[in-house]
Amino acid sequence: MKSLLRKFGTFLRMPVREQCWFFWIWIVSGPIRAGLLQLPFRKMAPMLGEHCSNLQLAAVVSEEQRQRAWRIGRVTELAASYTPWESKCLVQACAASLLLRYYRIPYVMHLGVTRGGEAEDVLKAHAWLSVGPWIVTGRDGHRAFTIVSTFTSPALLTSVQCDGA
Repeated sequence: MKSLLRKFGTFLRMPVREQCWFFWIWIVSGPIRAGLLQLPFRKMAPMLGEHCSNLQLAAVVSEEQRQRAWRIGRVTELAASYTPWESKCLVQACAASLLLRYYRIPYVMHLGVTRGGEAEDVLKAHAWLSVGPWIVTGRDGHRAFTIVSTFTSPALLTSVQCDGA
């Protein structure tokens, strides 16, 4: 009970804008998760942004955009930890990208894969979202993954020639 009260107190001390983000992200992560489970990836891919092959890209952003993106990332991770459904890296990257689009903050989403440990030769996947050189969601372990697909926000389309595949 004390833990729940402490968490609620922490939530109440958050700025109102971030409280709104929390609820919005919590709500949209459910349909995002359901879509990722039920629909073919080609149907969900347009939601990620403009496909740019497997390029490693970074967007140029202002300090204000970087700060807002960082706060969106923290709130996204927090909201994802309270969903009754699984809201891992791709769900978080998709939810955060929607808010970044709303604020017209250019982002780059990378999808990567790697092999599991030597005992198990399982393919593992990861998604991370970056704004400038900063990782907004999916920071943990992203360096271990080889980029297989890159998506950019519509705000980057004027400066990046993407293949549209």
